[in-house]
Amino acid sequence: MEEVTKKVIQDLIGENVEPCISVYMPTIAAASVEVKMMPIQLKNLLNNVKKELLEKWNANSRDVEILLKPATDLLGDRVFWQNQKQGLALFINPEQFHYFRLNESVPEKSVISTYFNVIPLIPEVMFNNVYYVLTLSKNKNRVFRCTRTSIEQLNIEGIPGSLKEISQYTVVSKSLSLHSSGSEGGGAVFHGVGDIQTEQQEELLQYLRQIDHGLNKYLDEKAKSPLIVMSVKDIFATYSAINTYPFLLKDNMEGNPDECTTDLVLKGSAPLVADYFDKQLDDIINTYHNVKGTGKTSAQLEEIVSAAYFSRVEQLIVKNNAFQSGNFDPEENKVRFMERGLGQYNLYNFAVIKTIANGGQAYTLDEEKMPDGKDIIAFFRY
Repeated sequence: MEEVTKKVIQDLIGENVEPCISVYMPTIAAASVEVKMMPIQLKNLLNNVKKELLEKWNANSRDVEILLKPATDLLGDRVFWQNQKQGLALFINPEQFHYFRLNESVPEKSVISTYFNVIPLIPEVMFNNVYYVLTLSKNKNRVFRCTRTSIEQLNIEGIPGSLKEISQYTVVSKSLSLHSSGSEGGGAVFHGVGDIQTEQQEELLQYLRQIDHGLNKYLDEKAKSPLIVMSVKDIFATYSAINTYPFLLKDNMEGNPDECTTDLVLKGSAPLVADYFDKQLDDIINTYHNVKGTGKTSAQLEEIVSAAYFSRVEQLIVKNNAFQSGNFDPEENKVRFMERGLGQYNLYNFAVIKTIANGGQAYTLDEEKMPDGKDIIAFFRY
């Protein structure tokens, strides 16, 4: 099952072969009753789609059956319905069929348009929502790639498995050095307690530096994925001092991670990363309040649609379920508000599509969280 990523959305918005059908519905990790109810819910949504295609899109009944067949085939697939998350999204056009299980619940909705309706997918990828956890001790370390609902252990080349690997290398080096010294006729050198402690601290630093180096080679700084460390306090303090990855979180998961299960790693890290992503959005909103009225932002849908099409929008915030039917004429650089019909589409969704297609970032918020009660806000590149 494919995970919703920014690339997935980019692929979807490139598939505007009409009609583009988007179907969303809430789901549940199902018990027996829900397994029976969810197919009925999807069947009703597909019946609505079929009716609209026949009545408003002047489609042929046989063509509609063929177009919707990949979706109707899911209705009797019990295994499919037994493996749901919080939401389900289906995308259908004459050339493609995709479905995605979503981490967040979505309102029941079907849309037929020139473009796929991607606004409900944005919460899945708003901040990439991928993060990493390093469980770190002297005995062993593990690295996990996480989302809010998934965790995967990684095998990263160049990272020592434990401090013991560093110590063994040091012992061999010292042994060779001592042997060489003896061959010259000199006496063995004995170390005091202070020397041993210094050597042990240096071994620890070498161990942590190698971990940091391996992580930096693996992690993509451009993605800005946060890194969380689970360790005892003194190990985290030492690692923080030598860390060079710019998105290490200051707050760590304190404790001995050696026997910690993957489920506990995911459960313990989720609140920390949620605070991190919330702060990112708060920073964006604060920036809006600081620069609004300077020409660097806009809350006017017509201006934003044009700017998104012509690659001027760097960041876009849209109210969940915002809708305005119309279209955009790039030759005249004009937005037209019109009733729903052939050739018309949701201009808010259009602004999101063009922002993402041109390398910008889109976010969605519930109505009560939108700055100044606006339906849409854009930050311009120029």
